[in-house]
Amino acid sequence: MAGNLIALRRRIKSVRNTRKLTKAMKTVAAAKLRRASGELRRSQAYRDRISMMLQEAGSRAGQAVLSGQSPKGTGADTLPLLSANERGAALLVVVAGDKGLCGAFNSHVLKQGEAIVREIADSGREVLLVTVGSKAERYFSKRNVAVKKAYSGMLGRLQFEDAARLAADLQELFRSEALHSVEFASSEFVSASKQQFSRRRLFPVEISADVPAGAETETEPLPAIFEPDAEAIVRALLPRFITAVVYQFLLQSIAAEQVARMVAMEMATRNANDMIRALTLQMNKMRQAAITSELLELITATEALNK
Repeated sequence: MAGNLIALRRRIKSVRNTRKLTKAMKTVAAAKLRRASGELRRSQAYRDRISMMLQEAGSRAGQAVLSGQSPKGTGADTLPLLSANERGAALLVVVAGDKGLCGAFNSHVLKQGEAIVREIADSGREVLLVTVGSKAERYFSKRNVAVKKAYSGMLGRLQFEDAARLAADLQELFRSEALHSVEFASSEFVSASKQQFSRRRLFPVEISADVPAGAETETEPLPAIFEPDAEAIVRALLPRFITAVVYQFLLQSIAAEQVARMVAMEMATRNANDMIRALTLQMNKMRQAAITSELLELITATEALNK
């Protein structure tokens, strides 16, 4: 009996230590979520402004530039990032986490990414795979899926330079491999209570010549002067826009991961509380039974002596 009580006390102490850890991890995840969501809002304004400037410059440059076609007589594509190679392979970038303890976040993204790989392969097009996060690299390596390039350790403390490096590598792959498209498969952060899997295309880039949403249209816009010309402005802004979009994709995945980790740690803390209550109740019952047994022995011994 005494040995069982000692084991129960040790188990309760262990569960309490685990509860402290899960509470701390939830607090850290909440801090990372605030940082990621704040950076999302700030970078959103930067991306939207570049998008508006691209739309304006693209509308001035003309439909040939918007579709990625070269003007007559040039003999080369003006902007290859705007046009797709119909016979090229499709490149899929799967973004998962570097760490676990975030519920079904990683498994959901990876299973959806694997389904997209099968879907593209079944359509008869070659698939190239790029992974972001060590979980994605391990997942596909175990399934004998060739990974073109893997990025690990980037999401722990994401910097804009990391997104710029990834965007530059993807642009180089799109040009050198003559790819049909480049898509991202990742989690999208909608709000603190809603995250969803998203499949979004990066290349070929679409530049709409329409007036962007939220722009003022009551008055006639002032005429803009482009120097040297609108096409040169598009060429200069396009890499910045691509980097901003990639940065947004990565930040959304980080924010969604932190929300999933907060929920998982909250559930783990609740389970620890329930387990502590159950173990404490079991320990009290065992102590009560031991005390009752000792009292009965004393009463029996006293009655025997009185006789």
